[in-house]
Amino acid sequence: MAPRDRYKYAFVTIGASASFKLLIEEVLSEAFLAKLKSLDFTHLIIQCGPDYDYFLSAEPEPCPDDPDELLIVGFTYHDDIRGYMELTTAGYITPTFKRERGLIITHAGSGSILEALDFDSALIAVPNPTLMGNHQSEIAEEMDSQGHLIQGKIGSLVDIINEDILTAPKKQWPPDPDPESEWPGGLWDVISALMPER
Repeated sequence: MAPRDRYKYAFVTIGASASFKLLIEEVLSEAFLAKLKSLDFTHLIIQCGPDYDYFLSAEPEPCPDDPDELLIVGFTYHDDIRGYMELTTAGYITPTFKRERGLIITHAGSGSILEALDFDSALIAVPNPTLMGNHQSEIAEEMDSQGHLIQGKIGSLVDIINEDILTAPKKQWPPDPDPESEWPGGLWDVISALMPER
């Protein structure tokens, strides 16, 4: 593999406990990997939770003769998920070696979304359709409507990832209160309304 002078990371997280094989299957698909390569990504890191064995069975064989090979890594969980998210932000690793702005794809759990919002990276939240009554779709839809992320759906990720979303400026988080909005407090109000204290 030829030496690189830059890195560009995509980080995918499905959370710690619930299975989300559909998302892992999609981000390991030939079409998705080709899209990442076409956008000059160098790394794909997948936090697989309980689906690590599935990741191992679906992971494509490395192709060391390809100078633009996408390096793919998977793991179950790590105490420092934020450290992986930070890899998707732009910066210089050395004066001549840079890391370009990348992409976070997360399940639409509120905790993962809140962590990902701390980083200046493109952000896609994908509700897990196999979970019932967990409000992921409502949370992702509201955050998308406020412009803080893009709501993704299984089967559509290749179509929505493009240079425009990778370079679009990140909207301020937390937002200033908007008294005209149904949810003036943003995600906090959505979470409070959907998951009231017991």
